[in-house]
Amino acid sequence: MSTSQDRCYASAYLEGDLLELIDGSLWVVKGCVHPGAPIAVPRLVNGKKIKRASEAFEIIARYYPFFVRYVPELGREAPVVSPSWIRRTRRFLHYEEGISSVDSVAHGFMDRIKSVAIELIKLLHEECGLRCGPTGSLLGGYVGRHSDIDINCVEKGDVLECLRDLRVKGFLKPLPVKEFIKELPLVSEILSWNDMSKLAAHRLTQGIFKSLKYTLRIINCDRIQRFLGPYTYVIKDTHVAFKVMDFDYRTPSIYGVELLRPALLSPRKAYFITHRVRFAEVPFGSLVIAKGDIMLRDNDVAIVSLDTPNSKVEALLLPPCLKVFLKTQIT
Repeated sequence: MSTSQDRCYASAYLEGDLLELIDGSLWVVKGCVHPGAPIAVPRLVNGKKIKRASEAFEIIARYYPFFVRYVPELGREAPVVSPSWIRRTRRFLHYEEGISSVDSVAHGFMDRIKSVAIELIKLLHEECGLRCGPTGSLLGGYVGRHSDIDINCVEKGDVLECLRDLRVKGFLKPLPVKEFIKELPLVSEILSWNDMSKLAAHRLTQGIFKSLKYTLRIINCDRIQRFLGPYTYVIKDTHVAFKVMDFDYRTPSIYGVELLRPALLSPRKAYFITHRVRFAEVPFGSLVIAKGDIMLRDNDVAIVSLDTPNSKVEALLLPPCLKVFLKTQIT
């Protein structure tokens, strides 16, 4: 690993940690790369919860443009929060401290969601060996009556079979379509409602525990080192089409893909790499048609990114066998 990459990769920050800034806003740490300071986006500004990535980037461009700088390891600009602006860091692995700061008018629900979250964290540790903690509204202290449980875990070893066992044993239940639809208007900016529902129907990292909705991020940053820049060339906001040839449930998700468009790049070895949890567990054999960035390395590797503000999935076509399975599950 280069000195530059070591500086960016070896970090005290983890995806899902929260930053309290000196102006009272609350930001969430994103990704595995932090060039001397954390990369983060706003989550709570003037008491308003920021759910969509597009809205977060609009706020950054308008009120915090001085945070934005080019990060060669990513091949693009990113909001790097100056340490002088950080009043306090809430780390999800230290949840005993962070979760106690929850303040909500819905005290009964607050107590229940806190209790269920801790129970799920203990279950994942005892059964799967995962180190986990709450993030989102529980860690940030803005639990509401419609909040669900967001939990981030640090992976050591493959835990996919363990998650499957918890689903088979009935500890974790699949997310009903009607529950999933409630949240779609807030989060479906990059995937269509139809595409999002296709993915949510089979996920292990999203579902129901003790009658409450949960979302898991299984963080494993060790695998991304060899894909970091600087890059030879970056093609921005281009139309791409690729077939998914791997399966990944972790954050970041790293998929080997067959790149179909742009045709000139198809001979290269290609990967789709994303930190967006909604792109975890994309089924093997799926066809993705989208608009995004492509980073080219001098070792003849192409990396597709759909994590930029202008990214958009135009179509997600599932393999035929999975379509039949999902149809039986939904009906």
